[in-house]
Amino acid sequence: MNQKPDTVWKFGSIPMIEPEDLGIVLATSSDIALLLNSDNKISSILVNNTEKSYGNLNHWIGRKITDFLTLESIPKIAAAIQKLESNETVLYGLELNHVDNVQWQFPIKYNIHRLRKDGQIILLGRDLQSISENQQRFVKAQITAEESIEEKRELEAHFKVLLAKTNDAIAFMHAKTGEIIFSNPEFQELFLGANMHNEKASMQSFLAKKYERKGFMEKISIAAHGSYDVSEEFNTNNGEVIFSLTPDIYRAAGQQIIICKFLPKTIRKQGEKELIENLLATFHNSPDAIIFTDIKGAIQYTNERFLDLTNASHKNDVITKNLSDFLGRGEIDLAIMLENVMKSGAVKIYSTHLKSSFGTKIDIEASVSRNNSDANGLIAFIVREVSSPSSRAQNPNLNSKMENNQDEVTAKELVGSVTLKEIVTDTTDVIEKICIEAALEITSNNRAAAADLLGLSRQSLYVKLSKLEI
Repeated sequence: MNQKPDTVWKFGSIPMIEPEDLGIVLATSSDIALLLNSDNKISSILVNNTEKSYGNLNHWIGRKITDFLTLESIPKIAAAIQKLESNETVLYGLELNHVDNVQWQFPIKYNIHRLRKDGQIILLGRDLQSISENQQRFVKAQITAEESIEEKRELEAHFKVLLAKTNDAIAFMHAKTGEIIFSNPEFQELFLGANMHNEKASMQSFLAKKYERKGFMEKISIAAHGSYDVSEEFNTNNGEVIFSLTPDIYRAAGQQIIICKFLPKTIRKQGEKELIENLLATFHNSPDAIIFTDIKGAIQYTNERFLDLTNASHKNDVITKNLSDFLGRGEIDLAIMLENVMKSGAVKIYSTHLKSSFGTKIDIEASVSRNNSDANGLIAFIVREVSSPSSRAQNPNLNSKMENNQDEVTAKELVGSVTLKEIVTDTTDVIEKICIEAALEITSNNRAAAADLLGLSRQSLYVKLSKLEI
């Protein structure tokens, strides 16, 4: 009876592997393979050719494996070897962290087995470096997320403390719906009362006049974009109160949010309330254009008449623009009026013309005044249209000066006494002198502004001043 050769493992149908092929199998089936002798020294080492990060590890051969392990990994390998010596099987993967002389580390998960020959031990390992890097990224991401949450909580705490310590009533609301998102205790005490946690309340629901609720949020949004205040009367826990609203708009989470500060305006007498209502009615219905600007001339409020004169279709077309954009001589006119009103508090009559959006010009007279409020230092311009083609001829100050000037003589009195050329020359000098004196008076003797007003260069003006002995 023929006996079969011992070429097949008893526990399976896998054929016996030739010695020259075993190294290739071990190197390709694992990332790193180590063969330890009975002294736990590395007698052989195989590295997968695809793993380039390990470099050359031949200097490990002949040295103990513990020389290339981190401190926490040494007890692990010792415990595993002790189990093998006790003929126990190490079923679990053995995770070890290797460290080389060049101070770099890489984690390996080994399957450890004892060979029958001379107590040798073979370790077949899989590189855990990519898993370790992913774990480190996960840990860093988790730490970053926790830090972000803590930072958010800290900012929220600062935000709530800041609003709680603010004496003014402040509310955050949706720009479209007016729904109150958040408010400070001052606002809640004024408006919400027992319903302090009513998140569905809308700002327009507190308006005293119900007919104003429809366009309220649009009005507040326009004021926020134009950076000016508005006044509204609200129903509060203390009755009807008129507030000055200072809105500001911003975008968060894809939605427009309005933060609004409410400053109460105390009305002590019913007569004062009626006066305010009459003043507002006068402002809106006046036949003259009324414009309020800041001290630099930026338009803050205006009535419909100004829109008619400039052919503007909507207040948004003029709000926040500079008034000089609509004046005939632009910044020269505005600078003269602002300079005089800041000095004397008022300008009675200033003649110029107004430019419309279609390029047409309208002769106007303007009266200017300013209030003494430090909070809202507004300049008021009352502009009226005049029918005269030349507004300067209607200036009573100029007419009085022309009548009282000893150089003024009528052309009829001069005819016959001198030639026509001399009459024209003298008359021209008189008119030039009158115009230059008027320009100097309007500009408060500012010669540079007077030259711009007359359309002359400064040098030409100085020559004429010398010639006319002004």
